[in-house]
Amino acid sequence: MNALVNLQEKENFLNGFFDNCFFDNSFFETNVYDSKKEHKVAKDLKKLEKEWLAITHVKQIPILLDQHQTTYFAALCSLSPRLVRSVSLNSLNQLINKAKLLNLPLSITLFSNGSKQTSHPAIISNCFKKNCLHLDWQEGHAELEPSQFEYAFISRIPCSDGCGWINSLEIFGAEGELLLQVQGSCEDQQAENLKLREVFSSLI
Repeated sequence: MNALVNLQEKENFLNGFFDNCFFDNSFFETNVYDSKKEHKVAKDLKKLEKEWLAITHVKQIPILLDQHQTTYFAALCSLSPRLVRSVSLNSLNQLINKAKLLNLPLSITLFSNGSKQTSHPAIISNCFKKNCLHLDWQEGHAELEPSQFEYAFISRIPCSDGCGWINSLEIFGAEGELLLQVQGSCEDQQAENLKLREVFSSLI
């Protein structure tokens, strides 16, 4: 809940976008991820959590948040640890390094100005150059500005193909705007990789 109190103004976090590796570049039909929307805590958190557990597809989350007149950021700040836990910003490096060591592919989604762009699942390498975080993989590259990251959560959400639940690392900016999601590969109706689930559980 403290994250809701400490919101401050900050610039966009991207120095560069992914190169030639997007399979999604769509605009949101709702503004629940918008930094300009007021982050109000849902009036009935128990009901929100019960209904969150009942959803079967990630596309149902914006609808649920609208029904409870809250935002994604406010929900993650409010839900119980069985669904969401706060982690350090260093968890992004932890996740990438551990996944690479185990040869586990990750998907990364960037959010900017009401649109999102997602990389294909890939083994990702990372390094810092001139205070910029460089991410590299076989088919693409991204440059991120870590100074724009303010809050990080591990959340449990449904897969985009409805095959079950997965862990997702969610990173937000100072205004509570969603900037980055990192998840495991969840394709062809396959459940989350158990090794990757252990990696997410180990993040601090």
